[in-house]
Amino acid sequence: MPLVIDGIDGENAEKVKAKLLDVYGEVELTVEKDGEDETISVSEIKGDEDVIIAPSVSLVDCKRFDFSDLEQIMHRLRADDGCEWDRAQTHESIRINLIEEAYELVDAIDQKDVAAMKEECGDVLMQAVFHAEIAQKEGEFSYMDVITGLCRKLIDRHTHIFGSNHASNADEALVFWEAAKKKEKHYKSASDQMDRVPKNFPALLYAEKIQKYAKKVGFDWDDVSGAYQKIAEETEELKNADDAHRMEEGGDLLFAVVNALRFYKVEPELALREANKKFMRRFSTVESEVKASGREMKDCTLDELDAIWNKVKEREKQENENA
Repeated sequence: MPLVIDGIDGENAEKVKAKLLDVYGEVELTVEKDGEDETISVSEIKGDEDVIIAPSVSLVDCKRFDFSDLEQIMHRLRADDGCEWDRAQTHESIRINLIEEAYELVDAIDQKDVAAMKEECGDVLMQAVFHAEIAQKEGEFSYMDVITGLCRKLIDRHTHIFGSNHASNADEALVFWEAAKKKEKHYKSASDQMDRVPKNFPALLYAEKIQKYAKKVGFDWDDVSGAYQKIAEETEELKNADDAHRMEEGGDLLFAVVNALRFYKVEPELALREANKKFMRRFSTVESEVKASGREMKDCTLDELDAIWNKVKEREKQENENA
């Protein structure tokens, strides 16, 4: 349908013009002025027009879209005469897609690639919308249910914004959020909260979450020294473990390391990701330097490779200090 705009004046004309250029581009508009109709371009808006009528634009010809357009596209794709692949999908069949898209967004954030972030945000949104579309058709819940639930949560858990509480910093705001969440979810105990941590979380993230719930009821060391003692203890137990208990003791050691990182407010999942990236970067450099010498890594001794590794490590350290 055409867009009809009235109430234009000199104060808001530039805003109207900017919005129309953003949504429609430089198109022809029909305007009513002093009882007569005329045709002008968007950039010719002056603010003395009585009514502006923007043309109706088909979905495929739109230059800019909003959420309602996305909803309409999904309806079309999953219609009886829509896309065969989209129509065949279920909540279960596309769940891995959400995980993949979320990781791709995280990767774009880590690389500080704004263009990729924009694209990956869209891909993550697409997965949420896909599930909402499936649910709506199955009578499980609707788009409005999803948005209503989200808005209600944001209002109810920000009691320092929409309620009577006062938070002077981010930590206090988080306390209010957690208190509101506990009340909303009817948690009866720390164990109850732990049980509701998603079981599909990566293991390091899962460990961090349940440790935080234990801390809230006082089951924690006074300082990080207790965590270091536990790491030493678990290291010895891993050294002395037989084959039947080595995995168990290895898990205990990792759990203890997560505890130590938690005291420093370091997210273990991100810490290990950074360690992986650092290893890959240095390994690639070592491999390149070995090949440049006319050799293969398998022909070098471990001492030789360690020496090259340490040179690469020291070079990186100096580069970071000079940056």
